[in-house]
Amino acid sequence: MEPKLTRQLNQVLQSKHPSDFVEVIVELYPSEEPQTTAPLTRDEKIAQSKAAFEKKIGPLEQTIKSIGGEITGQAWINETLRVRVPADKVGSLSDHDDVAKLDVPHSLIPD
Repeated sequence: MEPKLTRQLNQVLQSKHPSDFVEVIVELYPSEEPQTTAPLTRDEKIAQSKAAFEKKIGPLEQTIKSIGGEITGQAWINETLRVRVPADKVGSLSDHDDVAKLDVPHSLIPD
């Protein structure tokens, strides 16, 4: 299995005291699209995707809170969370089955 922590995040963690808080982007594995017999409208597909994302992040949110962290942002469309957690607890997030990758926040650069 490929490590879930990026090289950039590992570098940040090495420079932090264990009790320092760090900003982490949590990328989740994509949700499976539910099988339906009737075609869905665009709005129905969006609502379904949002509901699946909310359901998926519930257990992860509990883990984040239990390690002393908080969710500071979320994006259902690409299934990511922005969290603030103690540096020594980041590894706990990688143990979660729905977590695909943990990374540092990146600035968006226009093409």
